[in-house]
Order: sequence, then C-alpha cells, then structure tokens
Amino acid sequence: MENREKIMVIDPKSGLERFIGNKKLYRDYLEKFLYDGSFEEFCAATAMENTVMADEALHTLIGTSANLSLDLLHHVASEAVLQLKGNDSPENIQKIVDMVTEAYTEACMAVREYLDKEAEG
Repeated sequence: MENREKIMVIDPKSGLERFIGNKKLYRDYLEKFLYDGSFEEFCAATAMENTVMADEALHTLIGTSANLSLDLLHHVASEAVLQLKGNDSPENIQKIVDMVTEAYTEACMAVREYLDKEAEG
C-alpha cells in the first residue's frame, strides 16, 4: 500500500471536531468501536468465502473508522473493498484479510492508548 507510513492511525483532533469537541462522546464511541463486531463479521465472511458479506462488513468499518478518524483503517478498508471486487481468489482474499487485520489491530491499539491517556487526564 502506497504512502501507508504517512497515514495516521488515529487523528483525535479531527475526531473531536466531528464530535463537536465533546470528549466524552468521542471516548464513548471509541470504546464502542472496540466491541463493534464488524471486523469479526468480515473475518467470518471471508472464511466462508462470502464476498458479499465481507463487502458489507468492510463498508461498516469504512464508515465507523471515518467517523472516529481512524485514518489508517479507513484507508486500508477502502482499498480492501476495491481489491475484493472481481478478484475473489483464495490468495487474494487472504492478502486482503491480512491487510485489514493489521490495520484493525493498529487501530485498536491506538484507541486503547488514547483512552488510557485520556483516563489519566
């Protein structure tokens, strides 16, 4: 993926702007993200080779990550949707799963770090 290193994993400043500066609301939605289930749905769908379900789960991740300013996940999930269309070979699907898993893991770690930092306050 091109320019991946230039994309922030999380941009709290932008996220807070989307939540009109309401830190509590932003934190609440970040916490909900950690238990959302869309990533698990994506993994289950790809394991069943159900690209329609995988696409739907990716679109949910795209929307959620955009709203929370989880920029890297948003970028990767958007790219994954494009790669999934018309190329559903097992090898391609596994590359997409690996790519999304890495970005999702980084997003979860960044969210937890942000929440911990905010809790220390």
